[in-house]
Amino acid sequence: MKKLNHYHEIVFTIQFLKDVTFDEVQSGIAELINRSMLLDEELKNFHHQRGYKLYCFSAPYPLEQDKIYREGRMYCFNLRTMHLNFALKIKQYLSKTHGIAKVISSDLKNYSFKHINELITLTPIVCTLNNRCWLHNDGIALLSERLHLNAYKKCKSLDDSFEETAEFFFDRIEILNKVAIKIKYKGKNTILLGHKIKLSVKPQPWAQQMANIVLASGALEKNSLGLGYCLARR
Repeated sequence: MKKLNHYHEIVFTIQFLKDVTFDEVQSGIAELINRSMLLDEELKNFHHQRGYKLYCFSAPYPLEQDKIYREGRMYCFNLRTMHLNFALKIKQYLSKTHGIAKVISSDLKNYSFKHINELITLTPIVCTLNNRCWLHNDGIALLSERLHLNAYKKCKSLDDSFEETAEFFFDRIEILNKVAIKIKYKGKNTILLGHKIKLSVKPQPWAQQMANIVLASGALEKNSLGLGYCLARR
């Protein structure tokens, strides 16, 4: 099995060019990242290809008390990826792109995989079922299966020899929100329903590798839209 033991993270400092509400900011940042990919032929091809992109990003912080990001103020957001070349190119081209915000500075760091006890999603996860989003009455068992399968497929995309397991990489899942979280997409008449979760990760090496790849690339679906970004507790 390939030695997958590190990931990359860029901390971007940005300045908003207009007021932006919290429920619209992720789609705005995603659009900014997508625009930056059009400035480079390799990134453009990567953007249009099918399959797992293996990057995710956080919501900007600090969050204002009224959940409105202010024009002219400085905020940060983090972008993680398994691919160094992608990190280097996004760091270069995002600073040349304007949308809802402009990049003031960026700092690239590399992290080794470490033991993870818990994964907590800071941005909602989305699980789609026949063109709709998972809800509580669909059952935790189905959500758990989708979470594990998605993580396995991401590992497999990085290392074809990664073996499927008969058990999940986590032994406990907790839904942190009582009501589904609405996620807007600017320019699209679409609202997704997401959830925040906490996973207790198993200690076995294969489970730890899966958890670290989820940390680096996001949990479940639509990570390139800023969903499934996680915090690790060690």
